[in-house]
Amino acid sequence: MAKKPPAPRRTPIKEAHHVLQDALLKAGDGDGKDSQLNKHGEIAKSLGVSPSMLYKWREPAEKGSGQPNPLHRTALLIDLTGDTRIVDWLARRAGGQFTPIEGETPGGNLDKAANALVREFGLLIADVADAMEDHRITADETQELREKWDRIRKRTEAFVRRCEEGDFRPKD
Repeated sequence: MAKKPPAPRRTPIKEAHHVLQDALLKAGDGDGKDSQLNKHGEIAKSLGVSPSMLYKWREPAEKGSGQPNPLHRTALLIDLTGDTRIVDWLARRAGGQFTPIEGETPGGNLDKAANALVREFGLLIADVADAMEDHRITADETQELREKWDRIRKRTEAFVRRCEEGDFRPKD
């Protein structure tokens, strides 16, 4: 059996100005350059800034307006408060959920770590089946399922990141 090639590593996080640039370009997609200018003008007006400020946020901080862009400000606010509920609120507004990595996952081989995750997923599925036994799920059951799901999600994210970093070694 041929050996698998190594997995591609995670790409670095984009710079804030690149994220804003991509978002503005996507927001302006449509009927051409005039449509893009109009959309960017609407966005600037809604934010209470000039269109030129909007474009300066698309530049690296050292070349920009001298004012941190909204992403930099939000990151600083999170750093200063130490509160990730800000990120969770943003993620929920975007239709998702923030999944922090809490602590280190124990070292070990891939087989044991994968089996532990599969076992946890199986237990969660059993809990869902138990909760549905009476054809309704109560608020308490919902809360319990949410807590278990969040724990599994965090552990799974940590597992995948460890895989991306090449931390799991073949069985000895």
